[in-house]
Amino acid sequence: MEEYIASNGKKCLILNKINSKELAYVIGFISADASIDKINRVEISTSIKDKSIIEFISKIIDSNISVDETYIQEKKIFPRYRTSRKITDILKFVGNRKKEFRNIPIISNEFTKYLVLGFFDGDGCITWGRRKDRNRIWQNISFTSSYFLLESIQKILLKIGISSSIKPKGTEKCFVLKISSKKDVLKFCEWIYSDEDFIILKRKFDVFRALRLELGEFGETV
Repeated sequence: MEEYIASNGKKCLILNKINSKELAYVIGFISADASIDKINRVEISTSIKDKSIIEFISKIIDSNISVDETYIQEKKIFPRYRTSRKITDILKFVGNRKKEFRNIPIISNEFTKYLVLGFFDGDGCITWGRRKDRNRIWQNISFTSSYFLLESIQKILLKIGISSSIKPKGTEKCFVLKISSKKDVLKFCEWIYSDEDFIILKRKFDVFRALRLELGEFGETV
């Protein structure tokens, strides 16, 4: 990463290349869940409960954090943490300012799982429960995003032997990538969480740990 002073006197950032797990995570999250304006200023926001993401990213891109305490329940507007920074070459990595036309960059295999982890923390979800009628546990990994982004994720998953499907989300203008088999759900989680010293959003990791524990106690192979 390099900084330079723009004509307006503000510091700007150039990433140049993704050469660390930290930058890979940041790009993954930006691809999934950030806005990019016409001067390439990237704005990232999360719910209060996910402030660890903002705290991490702000350290990597050297940006300030603000708190938006707006709360309007009927409009589903809740308090959020925010950070922003102009990243001059951000489109080189995400392809487009508009989310529906973005994609995931191809990077070194060494950092790919961190890229996907960032995307998962932005747009992914892990859910599980018990099927009372069958005395079994069900589990799902899902991503909700644009088709182009999900197709990029699906190609990465295929390379490591994980099957998934992409389907429209009802009548909404977005799609859902889903991983449903126990084998593939566990393989995915064990892959993105294989570096336990690099877990930014602990609440999702805790859901996986609970699933793994429940499978063991329920007599299913982990």
